[in-house]
Amino acid sequence: MGTGLQIRPYEPRDREGLRQICCDTADAGQPVENFFPDREVFGDLLTNYYTEHEPQSTFVADDGGEVVGYLTGCLDTKRFLSVMKWRIVPAIFFKALFRGTLWHPQTIKLLRTNLGLWLKSGHRSGPTLDDYPAHLHVNVRQGFRGQHLGQRLVEAFCERARGADVHGVHAGVSAENAKARQFFEQLGFSELSREARMLKPDGSGEILYTILYGKKFGDASGEHFT
Repeated sequence: MGTGLQIRPYEPRDREGLRQICCDTADAGQPVENFFPDREVFGDLLTNYYTEHEPQSTFVADDGGEVVGYLTGCLDTKRFLSVMKWRIVPAIFFKALFRGTLWHPQTIKLLRTNLGLWLKSGHRSGPTLDDYPAHLHVNVRQGFRGQHLGQRLVEAFCERARGADVHGVHAGVSAENAKARQFFEQLGFSELSREARMLKPDGSGEILYTILYGKKFGDASGEHFT
């Protein structure tokens, strides 16, 4: 384990490995099935933009040909939102309808619990996409953490963003994930805002939040990673 590790650009053959890690760790490191019944639909929602519409901004950690981590990135979040709205989400809706995912008791419970919250928080409070136009998601499989793969993935994407004259990037982190928050803070990201993500599925009424972190390129404090 850990031999032959490299960070490289995403290739089409990496798709299934990337999606598996995404779905296996969707619920604070636990499988997506903890709160949503269809990993195929979930994988489409979280990864299709990056693998199908902007694969050149995605990177993987490769261990002898096996994907053990990834970064999905986007240089223009406004474009991402448009593609999601008009192309990806409609396709996923019909796929979920055909597969019966929308009528699954787990899906119905999730919607009943969170629809009101999601409608209230539908207007983005931050960061401004003019200041932080790019965004990223980074994930490393259990057993390969602690080897600086996440940092190297973020560095690879940020190098691409700077080369494309993008001046800022943001990322969302679960507020309860202390290790992920520390990870971004050590890389020079600063907390920008907090957004309600969903109600805890245990019926407690507790709201789970996402912290949005941002980093600008060219700042004296942001030229290099620590």
